[in-house]
Amino acid sequence: TTAGVDSDRLILDPGMGFFLSSEPEASLVVLQHLADLRAEFDLPVLVSVSTKSFIRRLIEKPAELSGFGTLSAELFAASQGVDWIRTHNVGALRD
Repeated sequence: TTAGVDSDRLILDPGMGFFLSSEPEASLVVLQHLADLRAEFDLPVLVSVSTKSFIRRLIEKPAELSGFGTLSAELFAASQGVDWIRTHNVGALRD
């Protein structure tokens, strides 16, 4: 509210992939601590890991073949209680 925006209009997007670091480990640490971030800031969390570079580097596949890695990261984020997941493959995530 210091900037004039009510907290009920804010969400936390920790950023993933190259935004955090060129090394995939930084994104893995964030994934492991999503519940902590949510609790620390008392804000809803949005995660977008779909086809991100850190997943492609970990599984050594190009973007068009990174679906299983993406889905794994999205399901893990869901298990950590995130409020929203931005994805490129809504059907796979919904299933």
